[in-house]
Amino acid sequence: MSHPLESQTRGFLFADLRDYTRFVETHGDQAAAELLGRYRVLVREVIGRFSGAEIRTEGDSFYVVFSSASAAVLGGLAILEGAAAAGGEPGNGAIQVGIGGHACETADTAEGFVSSAVNLAARICALAGPGELFVSDTVRGLTRTFLAVQFVARGRRRLKGLAEPVLVYQVLPSTSAGAIAPGTGARWRSRRSLALVATAIGLPVALVAAAALQGVLPGTGPHAPAGASPAGTPSGASVPPSANPGTGPSVDGSLKADEERLLAKLPAAVKGDCSSATVADGSAGGSVSLHCRMPLSAAADEVWVDEFSSSESLAGAFSEAVARTGTPAGDCATTPRAHGAWDVTDVHAGSWLCYQEEGATWMVWTYDDDRIMARARRGGGDWEALYGWWAETAIYFRLR
Repeated sequence: MSHPLESQTRGFLFADLRDYTRFVETHGDQAAAELLGRYRVLVREVIGRFSGAEIRTEGDSFYVVFSSASAAVLGGLAILEGAAAAGGEPGNGAIQVGIGGHACETADTAEGFVSSAVNLAARICALAGPGELFVSDTVRGLTRTFLAVQFVARGRRRLKGLAEPVLVYQVLPSTSAGAIAPGTGARWRSRRSLALVATAIGLPVALVAAAALQGVLPGTGPHAPAGASPAGTPSGASVPPSANPGTGPSVDGSLKADEERLLAKLPAAVKGDCSSATVADGSAGGSVSLHCRMPLSAAADEVWVDEFSSSESLAGAFSEAVARTGTPAGDCATTPRAHGAWDVTDVHAGSWLCYQEEGATWMVWTYDDDRIMARARRGGGDWEALYGWWAETAIYFRLR
């Protein structure tokens, strides 16, 4: 029997610039060369700081190996931090980089590393949007009790060349706005039961599933016809076209002061391409409304956030949503059609609703004390992925 090659568990990163080709076409070769030069200096400084090594560099792509999964995670976050500090506007000199990471046992040979991580890190990198670090479940498993970072579940993704879907996580620094420090004892729970049914992957809090919502009208109405507004949108409200992501303005100076204020409360996982969500009859809907299109890498496609002028109008909008969808009382952690109550001890409390309609999955939830209702849509029927995204996201709203 032949002896196995000596091996070591290593961390791998694949990083490349986002929209670099478009930048070259728009700004020309000289500006592109300057951007690429700044990007390479940044990445190589981080590689040296964390004792990594370049395996391959092609154009705007880096393939890097580190001596451990932890070093790879910290190195990836350092690259993103450096890119953000470099300044510049998106599409006009900003270093917009997406990063993918994986870790596995490798064999060092004269020809280099023998490892499946070479391809997997690159595939995961393709999922990451600008300013995002995505890693495999392997990386999370190796580092989650060692590093002070957050792992936000992004669902199981089918990657080219792999037979089985891969569970992917976004890595966020522990100091991200709205993060709750370990040991606070915050937990998701129902108003009727404290039975612990699930723990959110990567969060320093225990998630407790919700039971029945008391006082919300059980609906028996039919499903809305094709093209109807999402649940919770009052009659007469004009909703941006969810079937055509990519239309509408990005977040810029056109947002009003109250919309900017609401936008500031959203966690990083929700801040996509956000614009005003115009309401035709101001008395019928939220006094402030935003519509955000998520990056392709997110488990949610779109998110609407509405701030209401009174608790009564919020409760009425949510009750209307429950009645229209006809969902039974239940637990969104275990079924795609339910409504109930949720809370995070001493942080947030509200109602939730999940349902599937017209080929899409929806998650609707409220923050009662702040008179806010949010609605997330995901195309297709993967309600578990949308629920996982919600569970990792809702706690990070910075309210009040």
